[in-house]
Amino acid sequence: MHTSLPPRVVADALWLLTARSRGGQHWLNNASCDIATIDIAGQSQPVSLLEHSSWQESYVSSPRSTWLRYPRQEMLGQVQPNMRALLKLAGCAIFAPLSALLKASKLDQAAIVANHLVSTNLYPDWTSNEISELTDKLATTYPQRPLMMRNICPQVNPGLTNSLLGSGWQLLPSRMVYLCDPQLASVWKHNHVKQDARLLHHPEVEVLSHEALQMQDIPVLQELYRQLFLDKHCYLNPAFSPAFFELCLETQFLEMHALRWQGRLVGVIGLYSHHENGWLTTPLIGYDTSLPKELGLYRRLMALLLKTAREKKLKLHYSSGASQFKRARGGMPELEYTAIYNRHLSTTAVQSTAIFGRLLTSFAPAILKKADRL
Repeated sequence: MHTSLPPRVVADALWLLTARSRGGQHWLNNASCDIATIDIAGQSQPVSLLEHSSWQESYVSSPRSTWLRYPRQEMLGQVQPNMRALLKLAGCAIFAPLSALLKASKLDQAAIVANHLVSTNLYPDWTSNEISELTDKLATTYPQRPLMMRNICPQVNPGLTNSLLGSGWQLLPSRMVYLCDPQLASVWKHNHVKQDARLLHHPEVEVLSHEALQMQDIPVLQELYRQLFLDKHCYLNPAFSPAFFELCLETQFLEMHALRWQGRLVGVIGLYSHHENGWLTTPLIGYDTSLPKELGLYRRLMALLLKTAREKKLKLHYSSGASQFKRARGGMPELEYTAIYNRHLSTTAVQSTAIFGRLLTSFAPAILKKADRL
């Protein structure tokens, strides 16, 4: 494709054009949402729209999965099998009232703005006027749906956070994320960072660039991601389709790298860069979980992530999870929020959201911070 547009713009446009005609399920096997579009600051952005989410709906398209299903699965995964039945009963007492509030608030049917169905969306710092105009337009277009924007972190997008609050949006805590500035010399003084860098350059495992990967590699790349994020962690993580991997290889929607050991691919990472706001993150990472830990595949991939962020002169959004691992590599914990706007909805929806939000605001930060220290 011959174009003078930046690669990021072209990749996002192709993602959006296809999603609009085929739905989120074209890119994710577990995202049954429709995708509409809206213009923000002269650029088209996706709006994900979900009618009914089933138990396997990914958390990137379903707020119910974000706040209720995913935590429940994490709780069940941390106890012995003989204790799970008891925990399920106890969980009903906790999650049933929250589920009723979430249903009354209509949050699972929210119009989620600028949602590319990845774990971490990166945004420009849209101005107050742009957010105010966007809010009015969305409220008119979706009079029966709350408005939502995922992945709002004041440390990543201070201007956007203030613009949303100034336009009447509210912030509900969603997860603990880890942020790092690889340009700081102190980051590279961590012992784990030094050890990982040496490991990355050890010739036993070869690092492949984006250009070295071929379409015939897609089934292996998809399986490596699945082993880590869906099989080992939680089936509510994004289940990227073969079409998504194809898009990435063709357009660098995600810049892909892989690890090769003894002639076969054993690790993959997909990098999402947003030069306009100066951040880089990785919505896609995976490795062969059956191989010996001594190979250090995850450590090599994360060392490659940190190295690339420094080379691109971007700050690094480590996303969530693996708290001790990321803290030992320069990651600083920060709360991330989901922004909600519902002033155009019924009193019942507004009040239910307010109660749901108060419960989350009261308990979630303490729980997330405690989990960070484990």
